[in-house]
Amino acid sequence: MKLIYTFLILCCWLSGSVHAQRLSINDCWKFAKGNIDMSMLSQQAVWTNITLPHTWNGYDGQNGGDDYYRGTGWYMRALSFDKNDRGKCIYLRFGAANYLTEVYLNGVSIGTHSGGYTSFAFDITPFVRYDMSNQLLVKVSNVDGLPIPPLSADFTFFGGLIRGVELIKKNKLHITAEDYGSNGVYVRQDKVSDKEAMLSFTAKVRNTEKKAQKAVISFLIKERDGKVLKETKEEKMILPETTMPITSTFRIDNPHLWNGKKDPYLYTAEVKVKVGSEIADSYTFPLGIRYYSIDPDRGFILNGHSYPLRGVSLHEERKNKGNAVSDTERKEDIDRIIAMGSNYIRLSHYQHGDFTYRYLDSLGIICWTETPVINKIKDTEEFAVNCENGLRSLIRQLYNHPSIVVWGVSNEINYRKGPNPVPLIERLNKLVHQEDPTRPSTLAAMFSERPTNLITDVYSNNRYDGWYYNTVEEIGTFADKLHQKYPQRCIGFSEYGAGAHPYQHQEGNGKPDIDGHWHPEGYQTYFHEGYLKAIQQRPYLWSTSVWAAYDFASDSRNEGNQPGINDKGLITHDRQIKKDAYYFYKVNWNPEPMVYICERRFTGRTQPETSVRLYSNCERVILKLNGEEIPLEKRENHIFVSRTIALKAGVNHVEALAYQGDKQLEDKVVWYYLSEN
Repeated sequence: MKLIYTFLILCCWLSGSVHAQRLSINDCWKFAKGNIDMSMLSQQAVWTNITLPHTWNGYDGQNGGDDYYRGTGWYMRALSFDKNDRGKCIYLRFGAANYLTEVYLNGVSIGTHSGGYTSFAFDITPFVRYDMSNQLLVKVSNVDGLPIPPLSADFTFFGGLIRGVELIKKNKLHITAEDYGSNGVYVRQDKVSDKEAMLSFTAKVRNTEKKAQKAVISFLIKERDGKVLKETKEEKMILPETTMPITSTFRIDNPHLWNGKKDPYLYTAEVKVKVGSEIADSYTFPLGIRYYSIDPDRGFILNGHSYPLRGVSLHEERKNKGNAVSDTERKEDIDRIIAMGSNYIRLSHYQHGDFTYRYLDSLGIICWTETPVINKIKDTEEFAVNCENGLRSLIRQLYNHPSIVVWGVSNEINYRKGPNPVPLIERLNKLVHQEDPTRPSTLAAMFSERPTNLITDVYSNNRYDGWYYNTVEEIGTFADKLHQKYPQRCIGFSEYGAGAHPYQHQEGNGKPDIDGHWHPEGYQTYFHEGYLKAIQQRPYLWSTSVWAAYDFASDSRNEGNQPGINDKGLITHDRQIKKDAYYFYKVNWNPEPMVYICERRFTGRTQPETSVRLYSNCERVILKLNGEEIPLEKRENHIFVSRTIALKAGVNHVEALAYQGDKQLEDKVVWYYLSEN
């Protein structure tokens, strides 16, 4: 019932204004790939019928070879507007398009947008024809070499209209929809404590009339039960053809704080724009009030209490769909992460869909969100401006989400040779502080002591000790040396992980060839057991996120017997298998009683002797092999390991029984020993 209630509330919040009409237009589209000209628009053979969201790289972007289509795609749809739309201001809003977009209505270009993953909107009112069909045509390009980030990255750059499109119909006086794709309303949490919260509201009100209009702008905060807690009103004269920011401040005594997973309490904030006795526009959204800090020694602190951020990095991507995923799929992906016990997600490496942030707010999951400035840059003003516009859009569109605690400006920016990235990172860091002085800037670094790492307020390291270099055991030493050398810097692990094929297995923890086709699952498990041990011993790590939650498409890769896939996920690309490492984190992060036998898919055994490894957080655990009880050694982090056992030829039944109070749990697997005799 709670999940249903949460989903209904999310639907209400996502609907936005009740005085503006928002219409999804995701159906009835036609698509054509390649270069076409206007004379081909009527040729039916050119077009295929599709529904948004859509990418043209759903299959070729995940099959390896680094040869997926990088070019142009065209989308076409008919729109109708009747006489009731006259006198309205009509916007066309795109959830995201990758990466360069030009929009035409009735053969006229109404605007272009440079950048993927962020929303954008155009005022199409001057171009609309009423009481007749309007032709909407959208040209999208993901061609290689565009001066748009990302230029280089370890994931597929899926081209297309990867999120939905909607029409927004508003009164002539309204809250703007053109402020870098945002909803035009911002709440800044100037000062928050257990005793009081000082909040500043800003609503950007637009008057498209040719004469000034007097408006009353109301700002409200409501309790969860709908009771009005605070309300202020501002009377303003809005000049013609002008967008005016209207501000108001609130003080709330003894606020009910948004306290992460423990208590993700959300108020409801509402802005109303009234002309005379009529409400011209309104906007409603959830409001979570919280305060936090990041300390070089104590790590992340939420509402005055230590709150170590432990979780995963997440790509918004699915098998055969690329980035063109639905809100239902977003929810499913997050739910699996929550079931593992995570309290934190790094949303990699770009802005995710609107639903994701709303859902994280409602669950109390803290997140890091970032722009796709990755690996390498262009030393041009055009590229820098595109980077700034992407960051500004990210911040303005997501400003009000309590789940977001840092703005990420780059990832592994020193990885590829090229222009010095310091000037660009300084520009982006400055922009973060201009747009939002309440949240820190951050970046994810491959190299831990580059000048870029000293620019942002905090930073984290992408570490692969034990996979690409060094050994697993060296990760703790690395962290301690860095912490000692830079004692005033807040550091964390933004990535750490190892590849794994769920049906490749070996005896022992021998390190595989990382570029080869043998990525045994057991080595990934060993890797994560070592990292979590090191992490738990170092409270100064302000955040840590496994790379990655799910296997994902990276068409240039060819390893682990899965061409086109980065296989470092805790869950497979098709979401069908949770690897052993997933359950290792679950047993440590989710207090719900569990027992799990590792290497369950290592069914065909060629060695007569082995040992059983299992995870359980229960009070008592019993292991049986073919009905006979086997002694277990309990190790740290809920790991149990048996002595060496002898398998009999043929079928072997392995059973684990776990007891927590009056509750009994069990797990069973079957192994086959293929004796040579």
